[in-house]
Amino acid sequence: MQNLIEQALTRFESLCDNWGKGYGTLKKHSSFVYLWTPPASALPSAKTIALTLQAITHGNEVGGILSLIECLRLLQGGTLRPQVTLGFVLGNPAGAMANRRFLETDMNRSFGSAGTSLEGQRARHLESILKQTEYFLDFHQTIEQSAQPFFIFPYTASGLAFARAAHSDVSVVTHWGQTFSLDGMCSDEFVNYSGGTGITIELGKKGFDPYQTSVGLQAILGSIQYVQQKLSAQYEPADQVSPLYTWKAIELYEEGMELNEGLYNFQPVIKGEIIGVHGQKPLRSRESGWLLFPKYHRDRLAPRPREIYRVAKRIEAPDLGKPGVVGV
Repeated sequence: MQNLIEQALTRFESLCDNWGKGYGTLKKHSSFVYLWTPPASALPSAKTIALTLQAITHGNEVGGILSLIECLRLLQGGTLRPQVTLGFVLGNPAGAMANRRFLETDMNRSFGSAGTSLEGQRARHLESILKQTEYFLDFHQTIEQSAQPFFIFPYTASGLAFARAAHSDVSVVTHWGQTFSLDGMCSDEFVNYSGGTGITIELGKKGFDPYQTSVGLQAILGSIQYVQQKLSAQYEPADQVSPLYTWKAIELYEEGMELNEGLYNFQPVIKGEIIGVHGQKPLRSRESGWLLFPKYHRDRLAPRPREIYRVAKRIEAPDLGKPGVVGV
C-alpha cells in the first residue's frame, strides 16, 4: 500500500508541475496546492476560487487522490473545459506518506483553531485557500467497509442542493444544532463558517478502488456543472433526489467498550441488538436504524475515540433543521 500511495502522490504532483500546454492555466500555490483558471474569463463568483476539491484530509484516506488525478487529466487534454476557477488540494500528504490518519492531531478537527501540531499548522495554511473558496468538496473514506458511498456535512440549504447536484445517486447524511465532533472544526464546517458552501463525500473503505474513483470523478464533474450553472443563473433542480439521513443516536466511548468485528457503515441494526461488549456485559444498539462510523481501537498509537458508533435514521426534507429530529 505504501508504494501505491507514494506513486499516487508523485502522479498528482508530476501532472500538476508539468502542465505545459494543457488546457487552461495551472499554477502551484504551495505544497500540494494548485489553482486552475480557464483560458478565457471565468464566470464571476463571490470568492476568488469557485470550487475547491480536496483529498487526504485524513492521511490514510487516499482514494480521492485518484479522482482528482482523473479530473486533472481530463482538464489537461481539453476534454473537460470548465468556465470557473478550481482549486486542487491534498490536505495531509505527510500523513499519507506514513499511511496514517494523522501524525500528531486530527487535521479534520483542527480548522479554525490555534493548534501548533503538524496537522494544526497545515490546517492554518489551507485556511487561506478555504476562505477564498465559494464551493468546497472534501473527499474522505471510511475506516470500515461501507454498504454505499454517502455525503456528510452540516446542514445548509445550499449544501444540500450542492450535494444532490454533484451526484444525485449518493445518499446524504446531514446534521444541525451541534458540530460533527466535540474535538474541533472540520474542513466543510470551516468553509461554511467563512461564507462558502462546504460538503464532504465518503467514497467507501479507505484504500484505492476503481469504483470509488469513478464515484469521486462523477461527483467532481457534477460539482463543476452545478457551480457553473449557479454562477450563470441557469441552475434548475432535478426531479430525482437522493435519500436523506441524520443522527438518531451517538454512543460515546466508555472504558471497556469493544465492538464486534465486522460491523460496517450503513449496516441495519435493531434497538437492543448486541453489537459488542461493555466490560462483562453485552453492548446493545441504542436505537434501530443504520450504523455509521463503528470504531475499533486498532491503532494503539492513536488515542481512544471519543465515540464508538452512531446510528442514523431516514428523514424527509420537511424534517431538515427542526429541533428534536437529530438524536443525542
